[in-house]
Order: sequence, then structure tokens, then C-alpha cells
Amino acid sequence: MSPGTVATTLVLSFICLATTASNILVFVAVGYSRNLRTVSNTFIVSLSIADILLATVVMIPATLNQVYGHWVLAQGFCSIWASFDVMLCSASVLNVCAISFDRYLAIISPLRYKALMTFRRALLLLAVLWIVAILSSFVPITNGWHNPDVPSLVNLTMFTSEAQCLLIVSLPYALLAGTITIMLPIIIALVLYFKVSEEARRQALFVRTLIAPSRVLLGQDVSSKSVREPFTRKATVTLGVIVGAYVVTWTPFLITNIVDAACTCVPPKLFTAFVWLGYCNSLINPIIYPLLMRDFRKVYMKLLLICCPRLKFLKKKSKEVLQKDIEKAFVNGHSQSNGIKSDSV
Repeated sequence: MSPGTVATTLVLSFICLATTASNILVFVAVGYSRNLRTVSNTFIVSLSIADILLATVVMIPATLNQVYGHWVLAQGFCSIWASFDVMLCSASVLNVCAISFDRYLAIISPLRYKALMTFRRALLLLAVLWIVAILSSFVPITNGWHNPDVPSLVNLTMFTSEAQCLLIVSLPYALLAGTITIMLPIIIALVLYFKVSEEARRQALFVRTLIAPSRVLLGQDVSSKSVREPFTRKATVTLGVIVGAYVVTWTPFLITNIVDAACTCVPPKLFTAFVWLGYCNSLINPIIYPLLMRDFRKVYMKLLLICCPRLKFLKKKSKEVLQKDIEKAFVNGHSQSNGIKSDSV
């Protein structure tokens, strides 16, 4: 193998392994902590299912394609692999859309949220999303509707002497599938995100008007930023990062796929790069949770301490050092204040 092939193998293998492990950790965290078994986290678990399947069923064969330069698996698996590729990418963005809708209900109707979004309704919504993803992938691809002018995917040697598995779609299918499974859900997720952001700001301003008189009497700062920020950050940052990450990672592929279906003028390496950029979204999602969601962060820390007991000693030691530093700073400050008083007297 050339150095470039070795580097590509290592990078893509790391992406596959890290995506699988990080999303499995989401399952472990939800199974370990009863506090994480909420209706909202049902959508996160569903997103992790899509990401795990994408990392194993889709990304591993895609890695083999890049390493060997041709299709090395069974011919019959080619159409199945291509169908899973489209289905899981569609399911991922539809789950992001469902997360946005769930957060929208929680912010717009906080008192009625538990009645509106029950576990049964959440599972029903997820079932509909997965059915849409299946109907937009397996049905047209296995029947050849994705491109009637191109031979079946089973004919793996239509371009080179070596076996190839290429999903070449027609422009109508690229527009229809891209609009239904990627573009429309992204637009809905963005609209819901901005609705959530506006509602969070409105509620923060309402709370500010209620507590402002008491703050004035107490002589405290009542600037809009100091009062509004805690409310808006908790309600919008996590959702904004999830939606933003999906837009950044999948929009280039959406545009490139439509352009390539229209003119067949996109360089293969560029097209493949945008495909893998979209795959990387499945790695980003489980990283967002511990960074921005306190409940997941606490459970991850507990699991880390269980797996690595030695970290408990380091954590305890750091707390002792921090406590000593605080006590030392307090003593020094107290001594300096006494010195100032004695000098002034």
C-alpha cells in the first residue's frame, strides 16, 4: 500500500470505530441512569441507532471501497448497501427534525408538554420517520426507480474491469429524495430552532419584568443580558449545535448530488469527500451530548470513574488542592486587610 492509502485507511477506520463506540456509549448512559430515560432522550436514542447502523453497515463497506478501489463484498449486498446508505442518512436527518420538534413543544407549551408528547406518541412519530426513510430508499433502489437509464447495481462491472458498486441517480430522484429526506427536514429543523430561540427570549424577558422591581430594590444589576442569557442558553444552544452540525455536514453533499445528477461533472474524489463529511455527522452527535447536556455529562463522568477507579483518587486529590488554595487565598486576603486597617489607624 502507498502512504496515502495507509493514511486513508487509518483515518476512515478511526471514524468508523469512534462513531460506533461513541453512539454505543449513549445507549450505555441511558440504560445506566434512570434520569436519562425521558421522552426527549427517546429521539436521541433513535438518532444513535441510525448512527450506529450507518457506522457499521454503510461506513465499513465504504472504507473497503476506498482502500481497495473496487467492490470486494458479495454482489448481492451491493443494492442492500446502497439502500441502507440512503435510508440511514435520511433517518438521521429526520431524527434531528424530530428532536427540534420535541424541543419546540417543550418550550412553547412547557405545562402541556408531558400530555402532548407521551412515550407512545414519541414512538409513533419515530415509527413514521423510519418508514419514510425506508420508503425513500429500499423501494426505489431495489426496483431500479432511482435511475431507469442505468443498469441494475448488480451489474458491478459497467465502468471498469473490476467490480464496482455505484449508486448513480437520475436528476428527478436526486431532487425528490433530497427534498423529502434532507432539504425539507433541515428547513423544518431550522424554522423550529428559531421559533424556540424567539420563545426562549420572550419568556426570559417576561421573567425579567417580574423580577426587575425586586432587583432594583436590592440594588442589583438588571441588564437584559444578565437575566436573559441563562434561559436562552439552556433552551437553544444544544439544539442549535445539533441542527447547525447537520446543516454544515450534509448540505455540501445535497448540492453536489443534485449537480452531479444533472451534469455528471463533479470529480469523484470531491464527491466522496462530501459523502464522508456527511458521515462525520454521526460522530459529532454523541460528542455534543456530554459537552452541552449536563445530565449526560454527569452520567459519562460516573461511567468513567467506574471504568477507571484511579481517577477517583485524582479527582479527590484535585479537590483537596483546590480547597487548600482557597483557604490560602482567604488567609492572605484576611492578612492584607488587617494590614491595611492597622496602617490606616
